[in-house]
Amino acid sequence: EKMAQLDALATRRGVPMMAAVSSSGLRRQAAQHDYEDSMQGLKSSEAELQETLVNLKATLAEKAKELQMKNEDLVKTQAEFAALEAYLLKIKPGCEFITTHLEMRQGARTKETASLTSAKDLLKGSAVYKQAEEASHQETLGECKDICNEFGEANVKCMACLAKVTVPGYCAGHPAAEGC
Repeated sequence: EKMAQLDALATRRGVPMMAAVSSSGLRRQAAQHDYEDSMQGLKSSEAELQETLVNLKATLAEKAKELQMKNEDLVKTQAEFAALEAYLLKIKPGCEFITTHLEMRQGARTKETASLTSAKDLLKGSAVYKQAEEASHQETLGECKDICNEFGEANVKCMACLAKVTVPGYCAGHPAAEGC
């Protein structure tokens, strides 16, 4: 009976009670499906975001390691640079001396070369040097020394002796030689 009263009341308002209750259930069911679909989408998004977060954390760790290695390399490079700068400062006075006094050094080198050339000429002109040269030359004549000293080194007899051939044999190959 109460149901009939409620149905009558709802009918007066223009909506039959059974239709209102049925419509309400459908709305509730549709809302439940929407909620479940929404939760499913959110759970999928959450899983994707967690995977992205894991990947980003791995990338961050990798980049942090790269940064640490680059910082270590930077420290080494800065140390090498400082050592090179210190070395350049250490050798700078010597380099500046060379460039500053280049003309003086070239003049001194020229004077020293001239002095050495003069000393060489004086030594070659001395009697001792000439005797040593002659003794050395006599040694190079070997067993032909007596013949060459007697007839002269330009003579065919000396040249034949040095060539270790006979005089006629030497003359055959060198007809313009003195004494052929």
